[in-house]
Order: sequence, then C-alpha cells, then structure tokens
Amino acid sequence: MRRALAAVRWYFRELSGEAEYDHYVERHRRLHPDQPLMTRREFEHCRTDRRDENPTASCC
Repeated sequence: MRRALAAVRWYFRELSGEAEYDHYVERHRRLHPDQPLMTRREFEHCRTDRRDENPTASCC
C-alpha cells in the first residue's frame, strides 16, 4: 500500500510541475557543484518568465 501511495504522489508531483525544482537542484548540483543554487522562489520566477516569453500551447 505504501508503495502505491508513493507512486501516486510521484505521479501528481510530476504532472503538476511541483517536482521541477527538485530536478533542477539535482541537475545543478551534478553539473555545477561550485555555483550557488537559485532559491525555489527565484526558480519559479524564472520558470514563469520563460513560459510567458515562449508560450507553447493555447486554450483556443
């Protein structure tokens, strides 16, 4: 049961985009260990700006 709940939690975090910061942290620490990380707030701000500048989908 615990594994099933963990899988559901993982799925929803990936689907909602909540896990993107975790992926950023892992990648940044692996590729740029000597450089400081962005805070979650800074990351979300950059992510929002990037989406606004490069829209990929529309509702209509």
